[in-house]
Amino acid sequence: MPEVALYDRQGEKVGQVELSDELFATKVNHDLIHQAVVAAERAMCQDSARTLRRSEVRLTKAKWYRQKGTGRARHGAKSAPIFVGGGVAHGPSGPRRKPKLTRRMRRQALTAALSAKMHDGAIMIVDEMIVDEISTRRFALMLEDLGVEGRVLMLLGSDEARDDKLYKSGRNIPRLIMRESPHISARDVIWAETIIISQAGLAALSEGVGAHAE
Repeated sequence: MPEVALYDRQGEKVGQVELSDELFATKVNHDLIHQAVVAAERAMCQDSARTLRRSEVRLTKAKWYRQKGTGRARHGAKSAPIFVGGGVAHGPSGPRRKPKLTRRMRRQALTAALSAKMHDGAIMIVDEMIVDEISTRRFALMLEDLGVEGRVLMLLGSDEARDDKLYKSGRNIPRLIMRESPHISARDVIWAETIIISQAGLAALSEGVGAHAE
């Protein structure tokens, strides 16, 4: 089992934590991770745009002008895509089929993404995430003490995720996403440059994902 340091909120090392092989030491399947990321991003698209084809435009079907003798190119209906007000060629046609992954594929993609981040040294375990009062400034200082910067994903336990003080302190910090473990996707993991996991979040992640990864 891989071992990582356990830190407190001040960034001081207070011990070691053993991580599950099912979550943080699996084979990194880049193709499966790519499928999961594409599926997650496509699921967020509405795909409501739709244009009218040439046959759907309500214009007269009569020939625009006579075929010969004008010196101009021959043309039929004004609904051709080359004319203003005509149909649109190769435009969007409404909802498209969205790629779907099975539950097992999503779990394996998530564990592969976590293993890749573990290999890169981008995972930090913190004993607990609590704040005494609502303060974005103190929350930002806590992240600075932990030595994290850039895009940060924070995995919290159920009680921590429902803490109103913690939520309001961190919601306005740019490039920080707070999630209740284990409700994350491979896209969330790949997006983050640093992943902070509380001990409660780690336990929920192991219970919700690790036990069913295979």
